[in-house]
Amino acid sequence: MNPLSVYIHIPFCRSKCAYCDFASYPGREDAWEAYFRALFAEIEAASDRERRVETIFFGGGTPSAVPFSFIGEALEAVARAFDVVPGAEITLEANPGTLTPEKLAAYRAMGVNRLSIGAQSFDAALLKDIGRVHTPEDIEAAVPLARAAGFENVGLDLMYALPGQTMRQWESTLRRAVELSPEHVSAYSLIVEENTPIAARASEIPGDDEVVEMQRLATATLEEEGYLRYEISNYAREGFRCRHNIAYWQRAEYLGFGAAAHSFLAGERFENPASLSEYLGGRRRENRKRILRAEAEEETILLSTRMTDGISRSAFRREFGKDFLAGREAVVKKLVGAGLAVLENDAFYLTGRGLELQSAAVLELL
Repeated sequence: MNPLSVYIHIPFCRSKCAYCDFASYPGREDAWEAYFRALFAEIEAASDRERRVETIFFGGGTPSAVPFSFIGEALEAVARAFDVVPGAEITLEANPGTLTPEKLAAYRAMGVNRLSIGAQSFDAALLKDIGRVHTPEDIEAAVPLARAAGFENVGLDLMYALPGQTMRQWESTLRRAVELSPEHVSAYSLIVEENTPIAARASEIPGDDEVVEMQRLATATLEEEGYLRYEISNYAREGFRCRHNIAYWQRAEYLGFGAAAHSFLAGERFENPASLSEYLGGRRRENRKRILRAEAEEETILLSTRMTDGISRSAFRREFGKDFLAGREAVVKKLVGAGLAVLENDAFYLTGRGLELQSAAVLELL
């Protein structure tokens, strides 16, 4: 049976962050019950007991902001609809300011085994400035609480290139993060989205050169502490890579449930409406797009080169019936010669410097 990943979108939060462009609806507690009933029905309608679910990911919004009973019911719905394999990775995104011993114990009891904590920064002023509802002290309390509840796989999400952020502030955040000894660290550069409050503050955002230096500092600091970089923005201790996200980067099949959730199934991509009212009104699986062979090849190159493992030439040949190098020999030679990529045995992958220029490298490879 083909493996499947499941994504469940929880579009509720306490307040919307200044950089957030996701489908999230603060202050809509009135819609919680109706939303989850619609979500459970959507999962049931997609039931296929022949599909083995290997990863489940609750994203948002802030999944930890809603009553934990809803998370448990969602997991039960998935278990009824699909064959959830023993040892499946089950991740829940959480805001450290919303976690309590009771919630964490309940999550573990219902099968959640990976916690992704949205720390973002350990600088109180920066957190307040970008609209986060938690404090550095909340982060430092959340990780021990998670350990006490039995979580052995905890990740921290961090952000850099924030308005007014200095290199010293970023270094302090990295140091305080590793002191908590999580198994996984994500370090994302701020992406300024149109029509968000932070978009009006472009002049305060660190310049390109400083952003690259921040990324290099993250890699050096984290690798020094035993966190190996496995994707442009992701680092993990041995055995703790995020299996769910790897499924995306490897173009494995996944089903998304809830408002704004995306799916990739049977060679087709589709999505649910981001609007809460439209989702509650029953609209589902829109904007269907069949991924043709040429597009699939482009997606493979775009996504695989984000990972330090890169592209497997044998896997590429099995899927597309040709060698990855065919028609790309000159470009690959150029990238390797410039120290941006490595070609060895079955693998082609970008170096650390190449990952900094991944978008440009992909354009050449396409």
